[in-house]
Amino acid sequence: MAIKSNLKAVRGISNITTAIKARVDSRTNLTKAEIDDKVDLARANMPYDHLYSWNANINGVIIRLITNNYHLADFWIDNWFPAPLEGVEPHGCIFAVTGIPDQPPFAYYCSETKTAVMLNSDYYGQVKSWALGIVADIMEMQHNIHSLHAAVVDIGGCGITLIAPTGTGKSTHSYGLTLNVPSARLHSDDWCYVDYVGGTTQGRAIARISERKFYIRTDLAGGFPRLAELFDRSKLENVGESYTDVPNSRAILDPIWVGGPEHFVHTTRIQGVVLLRRDKVSPPEVQLEAEDAINILKKGEFTILPGSGPEADWGKIKTEPFYNPYLLVRNESRTQLQVDFFRMLFQYARCYILNTGVETVEESRTRILRIAREVCSCALTC
Repeated sequence: MAIKSNLKAVRGISNITTAIKARVDSRTNLTKAEIDDKVDLARANMPYDHLYSWNANINGVIIRLITNNYHLADFWIDNWFPAPLEGVEPHGCIFAVTGIPDQPPFAYYCSETKTAVMLNSDYYGQVKSWALGIVADIMEMQHNIHSLHAAVVDIGGCGITLIAPTGTGKSTHSYGLTLNVPSARLHSDDWCYVDYVGGTTQGRAIARISERKFYIRTDLAGGFPRLAELFDRSKLENVGESYTDVPNSRAILDPIWVGGPEHFVHTTRIQGVVLLRRDKVSPPEVQLEAEDAINILKKGEFTILPGSGPEADWGKIKTEPFYNPYLLVRNESRTQLQVDFFRMLFQYARCYILNTGVETVEESRTRILRIAREVCSCALTC
C-alpha cells in the first residue's frame, strides 16, 4: 500500500494533507527478534537518498527518528529540542517508513530495545505520542520520573495541572487562562514530566516541559481568534477550508507566541490537580481525597464526545487508564507504578474534579482560579 502526502498551501506556511489521519493499529509487546525483523523491513525500504534522521532531546532522553517521509521529519525537527547527531547514541529509536507496497499501516514497539517501527503511516500524531511513550518507559523505570498526560498552567507561581480525557476542556482552559489571566503562564498543553523532590513535609512536585513547540489542535481557533492569527504563520497538518472543519487538524506552534515569554514557563511547582469530566448529572465541583482521585484515574472511564475518534464511537463509554493513551507498556506492575506516582503527587497537591458539562467555560475558569488561590495559600501556611 503506497502512501503519499500532498502539499496543500491553503493556510499557514505549509499545510500537509496526510493519507493516514489517526493512530494505526499496533502491537507493543514485541520481542527483540520480532522488532529486529521489522527494523530490517523498514531499512530495506529507506534508500540512502530518501533518508531523514534526527535526534530529539526529550527531558534528557535522546530519541532518534529515522524516516523516508519529509513531513514526519519536518514536524519532528520543529517539535522537539535538538540533540547532537554525532558522537551520541540514542536511548530509543523510531523507524517510520511509508510507501511499502502491499503492507497495511501498522505500528510496533519493543520495550526491551526501546525501538518502534511504524509502517505506511504519515500521521505525525502517532510518531509524537510514541516518542513520549518511549521516554516514559525509560524515565519512569530508571529515574523515578512521572510522565503525565496533562496540561499545566502556572498561576501566580502555583502550578495547576489539568488531567482529562479528550474533549472535556483541557486545552480550552490552559489556553484560556494564559490568554485571559495576567498572572497565568502556560507550561504545557498535553504532556509533562514530574520530579518528586524531598519528603512529604517539605517536598515538592516539580513539572518540566517536554516539547520545544506544541502539536496543537487547530479547532481551538474557534474559541481563540489569537490562535488563528498564529496558525496563519505555522506549519499545519490536515487543515481544511477553515481551522475547525477537519477533526484533529493540527499546527506546530511555538508556545512563546501565545502570550510572550512572560506568559510561558519551563518549570513550575504543582500545587493543585484538576480532573475534568463532562456530563449532565455530576456536580460542578468536588474536592477529592487522594484514594478517590486514584480510583477515578485508574479506571479512566469517559464518554467519547463528537469530534473525538470515529463518528461511530461518539457517545460510547471508553476506558483509558490514567487518561493516558501514550503509555506503551501496560501490565500489573506498570499500573501499580502509576498508582504509586499519583499517590506521591497527591501528597504535594490537592485534587479537585470539575464537571465542564454543567457550567460555562468562564464559570469553570473562575473555579480553577479560586482553586489556585486556595492551594497557594495552603502551601504558604501549611
